Amino acid sequence: MGKITNNSKNIIFSSFCVLASFAVVLSVVFGGARIAYKVKLNGKPVCVISDKQVYYAAVDLVADIVEGENVKDVLPQADIETVFTLESNFDDCDKMVDTIIDNTDEIVLASRLVVDGAAVGCADTESLEEALAARRSAYTGVVGAAASESAFCAEVLVEEGYYLSSEVSDISDLAPAISALNVKTTAKISENRAVAYKTVTNRTSDQKVGYRNVEQCGQEGIECVTKNVVYINGELTGEITESIETVKEPVNEIITVGTASTGSTYSLKTGFIFPLPSGTWEISCPYGKDGHKGVDLRAPSGTAIMAVAAGTVVSAGRSGSYGNCVVIDHGNGLSTLYAHASKIYVSVGDKVSAGEVIALVGSTGYSTGYHLHFEVHVGDDRINPQPYIGL
Repeated sequence: MGKITNNSKNIIFSSFCVLASFAVVLSVVFGGARIAYKVKLNGKPVCVISDKQVYYAAVDLVADIVEGENVKDVLPQADIETVFTLESNFDDCDKMVDTIIDNTDEIVLASRLVVDGAAVGCADTESLEEALAARRSAYTGVVGAAASESAFCAEVLVEEGYYLSSEVSDISDLAPAISALNVKTTAKISENRAVAYKTVTNRTSDQKVGYRNVEQCGQEGIECVTKNVVYINGELTGEITESIETVKEPVNEIITVGTASTGSTYSLKTGFIFPLPSGTWEISCPYGKDGHKGVDLRAPSGTAIMAVAAGTVVSAGRSGSYGNCVVIDHGNGLSTLYAHASKIYVSVGDKVSAGEVIALVGSTGYSTGYHLHFEVHVGDDRINPQPYIGL
């Protein structure tokens, strides 16, 4: 029996290879198996794709998605092998993109801070949001309102995405920029405030000048004021009153005063009575002394000051160096002034009669002691008042 030669062995092996290849083709055609590509990253199989172009398209998408320069340079080198598979479901481009990102240490999820359209920097998302929240709420308690809202004056955006780790800063590096953001705080504040009561004076000729009786004590009212307030960095910059609600109405003070004559001296020449009761006064500074434009009548504190003639009160209140002061218009350009009072009993617009108590002697304004400073005006001129009151 003859031996098989080497050539015969080669023929047999070649025939086997052809049969094996034919079997693979038959398996692909009739068994549902097909050619695919296994992608390895960092030596680890990660995806099976239908075409190599899926991988290259994914690389381009990663370069577009990730913020930073030369992104492709940091991606891991891919090892792509041809395989046969019976599986009909292949990994798509999106899965390939996610896989590349997950397997690249230099790519991280972070956020960029943008203020009024300008990029400030990039940091860890959670740290950045916590720092912005702390800045935004820094002044909330300053306004003294339970319900307040704070927002940045500028447009502040946090853009989350994928970034090269070289682009991401520590949150401390962004602290100066965050601290420089202006914060607007708005709130609605309600507060109670006092409402002053009015004094109503009733005059009676049944009682002499100097008689004064409080018929009803005045009581302040209360109103609730609601305001919308605006603060910038804790400083009040504006407020608008929204509503005023009366909580308690004020109670008027009612006073009865006497107007009957007390024996004050009377000037036959002018028809004026003396502004102070008889026996209570003395001249401390006459008209004209050292340019003095009135007459000063020294009297004890609380002495009644009376209108020298009938007229209308045109001024009643604080008036510079005069202190508490009353001016009465007697008509025809004639008026009288009573200064330095401790208390005023009349109001602008009141009609008074001669001898009616209008105030009490005091030492308010520029004064060196208790006295009445009395003036007579004709038009805009201050004339000698002494002849008008019989001095």
